[in-house]
Amino acid sequence: MASTNLRKHTTANPVQRALIDRFMGSAAALLDGIEVASVIEVGCGEGFLIRHLRDRHPGWRWKGVDLDEEAIGYARRLLPGVTLATGDIYALAEPDGSYDLVVASEVLEHLDRPEDGLRELVRVTGRYLLLSVPHEPWFRMANLGRGKYLSRLGNHPEHVQRWSASAFRSFVSRQATIIRTAGSFPWTIVLAEKWK
Repeated sequence: MASTNLRKHTTANPVQRALIDRFMGSAAALLDGIEVASVIEVGCGEGFLIRHLRDRHPGWRWKGVDLDEEAIGYARRLLPGVTLATGDIYALAEPDGSYDLVVASEVLEHLDRPEDGLRELVRVTGRYLLLSVPHEPWFRMANLGRGKYLSRLGNHPEHVQRWSASAFRSFVSRQATIIRTAGSFPWTIVLAEKWK
């Protein structure tokens, strides 16, 4: 069965497609002007964000890690030449500071221990973090408007954390310095820098 991430990125729904395209553009724009050579996306799923960002920044070296072996298999077909592996956000098999940029998009809201997940992302980055989560309560309201997850009041069944934009900035600021943010309804995206 296709993951919810795969269904989201391959939807034919024009409204959902427009929202995802806008999200991808907003995430990529946050990275413009920063000096990066190496990137790892943790929780890369099937590789759609890596593909978009790599097209905009073709000179960067990319790696993707995800817990789901099936998603990594799909990503291998989508992203020839990109290093892809299974891995756990709580215990990444990467040295301290080994990537200029660590990306975790639509990941932290799935974690029972998001502070520990963020700590591991901070450990692996040499400088930057690009992070995104659903912007609550708007994400749930959008789901309700689409008739999704009605018995859960619009909450995605895999989401265990819920942040407003300001609450997410506060959460990230406990471990890194936020440089820029972008709102791309119904998501919050931040570019942060590791403390020196």
